[in-house]
Amino acid sequence: MITDTKGAFNLWQLLLVLARRRKFIVGFVLLATVTGVVVALVLPKWYRAKTSILPAQYDQPLGISGSFAQYTLSTSGFQLPIMATPSDVYATMLKSETVARGVITDNDLLNYLHLKSLQECERYLLGKTSVKITGEGVVELYFMDRDPAMAATVANSYIVHLDRLNREVKAAKARSDKAFIHGRLQATKALLDSARAGLLAFQTTYKAIDLPRQKEVALQAATELKSRLVMTQVTLDVKRNAYSPNHPDIRQLEYEIAQLKHQLAIIEDGSGVTQSYFDLGLSTMPELAVRYAELQGNVTIQEEVYELLTNLYEDARIKEQKDTPTIAVLETAYPPELKYWPQRSIIVMAAFAGSLVLALFLALFADYLQHLRRSSPSDFDLIMQARNEFTGKTGYPDS
Repeated sequence: MITDTKGAFNLWQLLLVLARRRKFIVGFVLLATVTGVVVALVLPKWYRAKTSILPAQYDQPLGISGSFAQYTLSTSGFQLPIMATPSDVYATMLKSETVARGVITDNDLLNYLHLKSLQECERYLLGKTSVKITGEGVVELYFMDRDPAMAATVANSYIVHLDRLNREVKAAKARSDKAFIHGRLQATKALLDSARAGLLAFQTTYKAIDLPRQKEVALQAATELKSRLVMTQVTLDVKRNAYSPNHPDIRQLEYEIAQLKHQLAIIEDGSGVTQSYFDLGLSTMPELAVRYAELQGNVTIQEEVYELLTNLYEDARIKEQKDTPTIAVLETAYPPELKYWPQRSIIVMAAFAGSLVLALFLALFADYLQHLRRSSPSDFDLIMQARNEFTGKTGYPDS
């Protein structure tokens, strides 16, 4: 036993126990190590091919602001998660059932793997495939197979079907956007026509063809008439001191003053009935200016929205018909020359280390049982009974 008479740990006695069972330890470790070597040599070789793609940015519609584009895309049912990046989306697509089935079909993996179930083949394929996103956002795909050429072929096939699926998603998104924008475009066209009709009716009713210009012209005319009226009034006052009230000059000046006041009243009050471009009165222009600005502003807004939607619609039509590669391949997979698994040295070292630990434990445990059998037969009997319960065997092991 490895303890002395006082119950303290005794290293030399431990070494003595191990030395007594050195043949068992050496034989057990040697047998396990040789078995590990055989297993490492017998295990089939697996090769891992690698391909990688660059992250991409999702397209923005041409000629529009980002906020308006985001509103359009979200209302049409296509919106990415807030924290998702294009690399995350591509990694998820690579693990999708659609891509897996395309890879299986193109490479005839059912016959290659001698499988009958498509789902079983998908599980096998995903089990041998790993996708990793680097810190720079590059998406890396690894595929393992016993055949180096097949490993590279399947890895590259993943990228082909990722690009195909990405094109289909973008085309479907563009079709949905186009249908949504077309409806908005028709509604906006109706609002624009209504706004233009309202402005035209206002201009026809009040002769407000160009209200700011009309106001400028009316103010200029009123200023000139007011100036002439003042000068004529001064001339009349001077001549009244020199002539009698019935003098022809005084009568003429009084007539001119009356005509000037009448013309000034027409300009200020809009009291004329000639239906002329200049019939708008200055007193009514503030109210008309407000209404004119509202109608003109509504027309301008609808025209801008209509122009934006037209650009969106044309952009969606282009994207719907666009059929160019959407994936930027950074690294194409080539048949690997070196095996990826098994790591024979690791297997042999693990077999040696594990068997050594187990051999030491078994040697010490056997010595403990031998000592227990002599010092405490009752406890030894209990251990044997427990062994019999678990294994169904009887009898005692050789000391």
